[in-house]
Amino acid sequence: MAVHRGLLSLGAAAVLAGAPTAWAHDHHGANLNLDPGEPIGGVLKMHIILMTVSFAILFPIGLVLGLRKHRWHVPVQATGGVLAIIGFVLGHAHGGRAFPENAHSKFSWFMLWLLAGQLGAGIYLKLHTERRFNDRARPFVKIAHKLMAIVMVVATYVQIVLGVVAWLGYCYGGFLGQCLAHLIMGSSFLAYGVWLLLLVRLAMPWLVRFGRSPELYDSAMIMTWGLFNTFTEHGFIEEAHGWSHKDLQHTSLGVIWFCGGLLSTYMLRKSGPSDRSMFPAIILIFTGCAMGSHEQDTEFSTKVHFVFGLSLVLAGITRCMEIMLITTGLIKNNGQEPNPFQYIPVFFLCHSGMMFMAANRESVSAIGNMGIDIGTFSLGYLSISFLLFFYAYFLMQLYTDLGKKDNKDMALPTAADGIAYHTVSRASEAHDPVGDIPHADTHVLFDAADEDDYDVPEMAPNTFRNRNAASGNSPRSSDEIELGPMRHD
Repeated sequence: MAVHRGLLSLGAAAVLAGAPTAWAHDHHGANLNLDPGEPIGGVLKMHIILMTVSFAILFPIGLVLGLRKHRWHVPVQATGGVLAIIGFVLGHAHGGRAFPENAHSKFSWFMLWLLAGQLGAGIYLKLHTERRFNDRARPFVKIAHKLMAIVMVVATYVQIVLGVVAWLGYCYGGFLGQCLAHLIMGSSFLAYGVWLLLLVRLAMPWLVRFGRSPELYDSAMIMTWGLFNTFTEHGFIEEAHGWSHKDLQHTSLGVIWFCGGLLSTYMLRKSGPSDRSMFPAIILIFTGCAMGSHEQDTEFSTKVHFVFGLSLVLAGITRCMEIMLITTGLIKNNGQEPNPFQYIPVFFLCHSGMMFMAANRESVSAIGNMGIDIGTFSLGYLSISFLLFFYAYFLMQLYTDLGKKDNKDMALPTAADGIAYHTVSRASEAHDPVGDIPHADTHVLFDAADEDDYDVPEMAPNTFRNRNAASGNSPRSSDEIELGPMRHD
């Protein structure tokens, strides 16, 4: 996800910076009706629906199915590909409302070629050419297929944001710089929340295997982003004339992120998975306090920034509480199922990202002119945050459930199934009807002394033996494990 976050920021910066000069198809132009209040036609509505279903729903689900090698991977991806091609044609052939030249239209061609490469690689792998000749390219195609699928998810998010911007008619002229800053920073907080959800939900065994602290990756991302933010907040997109109080505040936040991230990264450079750090959370708290008190042009905009800052502060405080509860043992973190409290800081991070993207000058001005109060505005974006969190959690839960289904037949029964394991010295003891277990239907799973005798005719049914006599390496070469019903003494 660190790679995702960088791609997201750089991709959004590139396409938005080129928005004023982006090429578009023929019916986009200055001589047409570009009124943003003009209703969109049915063809354009179908374009939006088909593209949303294919790129935002089917392709991410297909990615999860592909990672689990599920039989529905190909049908889902093929269906998404067909819908995407139809939607692309409709998007370049609709009538009705026209749009000025925009980055959404330009970026669609990149999405089309990415989709073609992804589907082409999938078809190539499905042909299994290695069965006919020595296919040396197959390993590289498999890697490219997975990388393009990951890039597709990030690019889909960027394209959806650009589509909303084009629909609303924002980010033109002198508004480009502040619009770009809000979209990139808001997306970064949203990506940070999804990254933490990935760590909490799926990546704990991975962290244990690599022996790293969860906050090490947080700290490295914060340090890198702070360095980038320090040198891009003043005169990076537009020519700056002097330093305003906003430039000073945003740049100082970049410096804080870099310095705090550097400190935390250095402290955790040799730490294990059980070692935690509260410095990333403290950085979020100070950032939230600064942004919540950020002076704005209008009262409504000030309130929006206050809600954004409050979300960041809550994310930092709950993250500190989570770390404290885990390190003191009040929360049992076994790396399998997260504690419900661990999802709270993740959600507040996602919500803070949504609120900051909504806090751009044009959006706040339009909402204020409609007479919507800050409570309604905040609840509306809170609902969107819940939906985004739900979808990210759904994809990760789907990945987990498919893994459990694949391993279901390989797992041994447990005590929860009413099964007990008993060690006996001979198979005759396991099948002795006169014993402590008043049940004759017992099963010997294996005998450490007879591993290779699975097909011996005289063996009892449901008995698996393990022979290691030749090597003599088994410390219990004569033991058998007996599987029988639970005893209740």
